[in-house]
Amino acid sequence: MHTFKSRCIIAIVAMVIVAPVALYFQFDVPTSTSSDVFKAVPRQFGSWAMVSERGPSEDERRILETDAIMTRTYSTGGAIQCDLSTVFARDNRRVAHPPEICYKGSGWTVERRTIEEFPVEGQPFRTNRLLLLRGEVRLLVLYWYKAGPTSTENYLKMQWNIVKTHFTRRGSSSALIRVSAVSSSPNDDEKVVATLREFASLAIPAVNKAID
Repeated sequence: MHTFKSRCIIAIVAMVIVAPVALYFQFDVPTSTSSDVFKAVPRQFGSWAMVSERGPSEDERRILETDAIMTRTYSTGGAIQCDLSTVFARDNRRVAHPPEICYKGSGWTVERRTIEEFPVEGQPFRTNRLLLLRGEVRLLVLYWYKAGPTSTENYLKMQWNIVKTHFTRRGSSSALIRVSAVSSSPNDDEKVVATLREFASLAIPAVNKAID
């Protein structure tokens, strides 16, 4: 009898712990406006200045089911321009899908996927690196996720960070952030990635400050 009562108590405690997490994954709070967050992202990072800005494409709207997407193109006046794309929402973890889904839906082929690590403010920072092909066009992409104050290259870690942030702070936010640039040939890929790392290392602290 004592053993049965102990098992019941353990089961009740487990349900109390698991139920809020299960409910969180079952229901999402509707996305709030992201315009203020996007406005807070600087139009210049060091010598990189914004030259254009655009909203989500039809493919992005269809696949990500949100308008909370901003893409800006930055340039130093050289041959390589870098795009900074941000997908952001408060209290809605669904908007931050792996971008491979969106790229494939837009006709790109994922040729290679690796991890890229580089310093940001003196600390190692890890991102996903993609090589995408569409016809003769080559696109290099670095992307990562942000959940509350934490950035990670791992999608599952991002989801777990959202859950933790949801219960330890007043609400939670999620974001997918990516930088990308076109490469003219395979011989130029590493040069393009080096430029993306340089651009990202300047942009990341400012973007983190805007998206918190």
